[in-house]
Amino acid sequence: MIFVDTWAWLALASRRDPYHNDAVEQHGQFHREKRRYLTTDFVLNEVITALFSRTPFEEARRFVDGLIGIFDSGRYELHFVSPRQFREAYHLRLKFQDKPDISFVDLTSMVVMQDRGIEEVFTGDAHFRQVGMGFRLFP
Repeated sequence: MIFVDTWAWLALASRRDPYHNDAVEQHGQFHREKRRYLTTDFVLNEVITALFSRTPFEEARRFVDGLIGIFDSGRYELHFVSPRQFREAYHLRLKFQDKPDISFVDLTSMVVMQDRGIEEVFTGDAHFRQVGMGFRLFP
Protein backbone atom coordinates (compact mmCIF):
# COMPACT_ATOMS: atom_id res chain seq x y z
CA MET A 1 0.00 0.00 0.00
CA ILE A 2 1.18 3.53 -0.87
CA PHE A 3 0.25 6.58 1.17
CA VAL A 4 -0.79 9.45 -1.12
CA ASP A 5 0.03 12.92 0.14
CA THR A 6 -1.54 16.23 -0.85
CA TRP A 7 1.44 16.96 -3.12
CA ALA A 8 0.65 13.97 -5.35
CA TRP A 9 -3.10 14.60 -5.59
CA LEU A 10 -2.51 18.24 -6.56
CA ALA A 11 0.16 17.31 -9.10
CA LEU A 12 -2.17 14.71 -10.65
CA ALA A 13 -5.12 17.12 -10.69
CA SER A 14 -3.64 19.90 -12.76
CA ARG A 15 -1.68 19.89 -16.01
CA ARG A 16 -0.40 23.31 -14.94
CA ASP A 17 1.31 21.87 -11.86
CA PRO A 18 5.10 21.80 -12.40
CA TYR A 19 5.22 18.19 -11.13
CA HIS A 20 2.22 16.95 -13.14
CA ASN A 21 4.18 14.83 -15.63
CA ASP A 22 6.31 13.20 -12.91
CA ALA A 23 3.22 12.44 -10.85
CA VAL A 24 1.31 11.01 -13.82
CA GLU A 25 4.27 8.78 -14.72
CA GLN A 26 4.60 7.53 -11.11
CA HIS A 27 0.83 7.00 -10.86
CA GLY A 28 0.94 4.93 -14.05
CA GLN A 29 3.73 2.78 -12.66
CA PHE A 30 1.81 2.19 -9.41
CA HIS A 31 -1.30 1.35 -11.44
CA ARG A 32 0.59 -1.19 -13.58
CA GLU A 33 1.94 -2.75 -10.37
CA LYS A 34 -1.62 -2.86 -8.97
CA ARG A 35 -0.51 -0.90 -5.88
CA ARG A 36 -3.31 0.28 -3.61
CA TYR A 37 -3.58 3.86 -2.37
CA LEU A 38 -4.44 5.14 1.07
CA THR A 39 -4.95 8.77 2.04
CA THR A 40 -6.62 10.53 4.94
CA ASP A 41 -9.54 12.84 5.43
CA PHE A 42 -7.04 15.51 6.53
CA VAL A 43 -5.13 15.19 3.24
CA LEU A 44 -8.38 15.26 1.26
CA ASN A 45 -9.35 18.42 3.14
CA GLU A 46 -6.12 20.08 1.98
CA VAL A 47 -6.65 18.89 -1.58
CA ILE A 48 -10.20 20.21 -1.78
CA THR A 49 -9.22 23.56 -0.26
CA ALA A 50 -6.25 24.01 -2.60
CA LEU A 51 -8.01 22.88 -5.77
CA PHE A 52 -11.06 25.06 -5.32
CA SER A 53 -8.89 28.09 -4.50
CA ARG A 54 -6.54 27.82 -7.50
CA THR A 55 -8.32 25.79 -10.17
CA PRO A 56 -11.40 26.61 -12.25
CA PHE A 57 -14.48 25.41 -10.36
CA GLU A 58 -15.59 22.72 -12.83
CA GLU A 59 -12.08 21.28 -13.12
CA ALA A 60 -11.77 21.08 -9.33
CA ARG A 61 -15.23 19.56 -9.00
CA ARG A 62 -14.53 16.88 -11.63
CA PHE A 63 -11.29 15.83 -9.95
CA VAL A 64 -12.73 15.73 -6.43
CA ASP A 65 -15.91 13.95 -7.58
CA GLY A 66 -13.70 11.38 -9.30
CA LEU A 67 -11.66 10.84 -6.15
CA ILE A 68 -14.74 10.46 -3.98
CA GLY A 69 -16.15 7.94 -6.46
CA ILE A 70 -12.94 5.91 -6.31
CA PHE A 71 -13.01 5.97 -2.50
CA ASP A 72 -16.67 4.93 -2.53
CA SER A 73 -15.83 2.03 -4.86
CA GLY A 74 -13.15 0.77 -2.46
CA ARG A 75 -10.39 1.00 -5.06
CA TYR A 76 -8.58 3.60 -2.92
CA GLU A 77 -8.89 3.77 0.84
CA LEU A 78 -9.86 6.95 2.68
CA HIS A 79 -8.74 6.73 6.31
CA PHE A 80 -10.35 8.99 8.90
CA VAL A 81 -7.84 10.24 11.48
CA SER A 82 -8.90 9.03 14.92
CA PRO A 83 -8.77 11.07 18.13
CA ARG A 84 -5.81 8.94 19.29
CA GLN A 85 -3.94 9.55 16.03
CA PHE A 86 -4.66 13.27 16.34
CA ARG A 87 -3.10 13.28 19.83
CA GLU A 88 -0.09 11.28 18.62
CA ALA A 89 0.40 13.77 15.78
CA TYR A 90 0.34 16.56 18.33
CA HIS A 91 3.07 14.74 20.29
CA LEU A 92 5.10 14.59 17.07
CA ARG A 93 4.53 18.34 16.64
CA LEU A 94 6.12 18.83 20.08
CA LYS A 95 8.92 16.36 19.36
CA PHE A 96 9.85 18.06 16.08
CA GLN A 97 9.97 21.57 17.48
CA ASP A 98 13.10 22.16 15.38
CA LYS A 99 11.01 21.57 12.22
CA PRO A 100 8.22 24.15 12.43
CA ASP A 101 7.50 24.00 8.68
CA ILE A 102 6.12 20.46 8.87
CA SER A 103 2.35 20.79 8.65
CA PHE A 104 0.08 19.17 11.19
CA VAL A 105 -1.58 17.32 8.29
CA ASP A 106 1.80 15.76 7.44
CA LEU A 107 2.25 14.73 11.06
CA THR A 108 -1.17 13.04 11.11
CA SER A 109 -0.21 11.29 7.87
CA MET A 110 2.99 10.00 9.46
CA VAL A 111 1.07 8.60 12.44
CA VAL A 112 -1.43 6.86 10.15
CA MET A 113 1.42 5.46 8.05
CA GLN A 114 3.12 4.06 11.14
CA ASP A 115 -0.14 2.59 12.43
CA ARG A 116 -0.82 0.91 9.09
CA GLY A 117 2.76 -0.26 8.53
CA ILE A 118 3.15 1.89 5.40
CA GLU A 119 6.67 3.02 4.53
CA GLU A 120 6.11 4.34 0.99
CA VAL A 121 4.62 7.73 0.28
CA PHE A 122 3.67 9.29 -3.04
CA THR A 123 4.93 12.84 -2.47
CA GLY A 124 7.54 15.40 -3.34
CA ASP A 125 7.37 16.78 0.19
CA ALA A 126 10.80 16.35 1.80
CA HIS A 127 9.29 16.63 5.29
CA PHE A 128 8.56 12.90 5.17
CA ARG A 129 12.30 12.30 4.81
CA GLN A 130 13.39 14.93 7.35
CA VAL A 131 11.75 13.21 10.33
CA GLY A 132 13.99 10.14 10.12
CA MET A 133 11.11 7.65 10.35
CA GLY A 134 12.24 5.53 7.41
CA PHE A 135 9.68 6.66 4.85
CA ARG A 136 10.51 6.14 1.15
CA LEU A 137 9.30 8.88 -1.14
CA PHE A 138 8.09 8.47 -4.72
CA PRO A 139 8.69 9.79 -7.36
